[in-house]
Amino acid sequence: MRQLFRQEAIDAQREKLLGEVSIARPVPLWVFTALAVSFAAALVSFSVWGEYTRRERVEGFLALDTGAARIIAPETGTIAELLVREGDEVAEGAPIARLATERGTASGVTSSELVQRELKERAARIDTEVEQARQLAEQELDKLKRRIADLQKELAQLDGEIRLQQTRVASARQELQRTLDLVKEKFVSDTAVTQKRNDLLDQEAKLQAIRRQRLAVERDLGSARAELPTVETRAKAQIEQLARQKSELQQNLVQEVARRENVIRAPIAGVVTNIAVARGDSVAAEAPIATVLPKGSGLQAQLLVPTRAVGFVQPGNQVVLRYEAFPFQRFGQYRGTVQAVSRTVWTPGEKVGPMAVREPVYRVDVALERQTVSAGGQEIALRPGMLVNADILLEKRTVLEWIFEPVLELKGRLQ
Repeated sequence: MRQLFRQEAIDAQREKLLGEVSIARPVPLWVFTALAVSFAAALVSFSVWGEYTRRERVEGFLALDTGAARIIAPETGTIAELLVREGDEVAEGAPIARLATERGTASGVTSSELVQRELKERAARIDTEVEQARQLAEQELDKLKRRIADLQKELAQLDGEIRLQQTRVASARQELQRTLDLVKEKFVSDTAVTQKRNDLLDQEAKLQAIRRQRLAVERDLGSARAELPTVETRAKAQIEQLARQKSELQQNLVQEVARRENVIRAPIAGVVTNIAVARGDSVAAEAPIATVLPKGSGLQAQLLVPTRAVGFVQPGNQVVLRYEAFPFQRFGQYRGTVQAVSRTVWTPGEKVGPMAVREPVYRVDVALERQTVSAGGQEIALRPGMLVNADILLEKRTVLEWIFEPVLELKGRLQ
């Protein structure tokens, strides 16, 4: 009897219901052993040769590696003119801005003009006093010189009178001698001798009087001659004192003119940056005007490292820097090297640059590998004051050393 279904259909139906039969074979034990040994060997190798670098995450800012000159307003005023632009190179002493400091009064005249007017009037009065002192000194000197000349003439006249009187004395003495000779010969009486002797004494007395007068005139002449340089010295001292007063007034006048429109100058040569004012701005005393960066200066990162983490920080440590102005997800991270660690600690409440200290910190100076940031094929220069997040790369150890560190510390404490 022929079959109703073909043999292939019957076989296919049987496979559909029961499926194929397969015999399960277990994984050999050596495979698990090999995998375990390989994993253990890799773990041991990683522990022995693998290294891990401890990092300390800190914050900081960019600052100049050399001192910058901060230009401030010397007094309250208005910026009359700004003479530089951002990035200009200036020489030492070059004008940066002109500061107008004059203030008006109710009469419409500025206080500076009033002060200048008063100073000029005082200077004019001093000029008058100097001229009067000079004229008075000349008059005194002329008077003194005339007196000296008169005394010299009087002295010469007295010398003539003395010579004349000496002649009279000699004549009276001769008359007395002749009378004495006549008395011996009995030609005249003794009364005549007495008369002649009295005449001689009278002439000698007159001679002594003239000599005393001459001595008095000579003393007056000496006093007048001694007074001559005194008058000159006194007049010179008075004129010099007035000249000093005038010089001080002129100096005050120059300062007042300078204060009226003060020229603010660059204290050092360099590049002008951080201009904080514009023409017409009112500024207070000591308000910032601009900053001058020395030529050849660069930037460095100044990191604030807490005291609890500064122990292993030392010059030569590598640093990974991230600038807040340039997100590292887009612009990447940059490298630096620790140059110095400060010996001074900053306490909470103090400020280091633009940052306030929240816990005791040391300042760590980091030399930048690059002074720019790459952005879209361009190099953008970094600026002072930019905030920085950084990782300081500290000690490097193997994984095995990190694993056994607690054991080694415990052993050291027990010893």
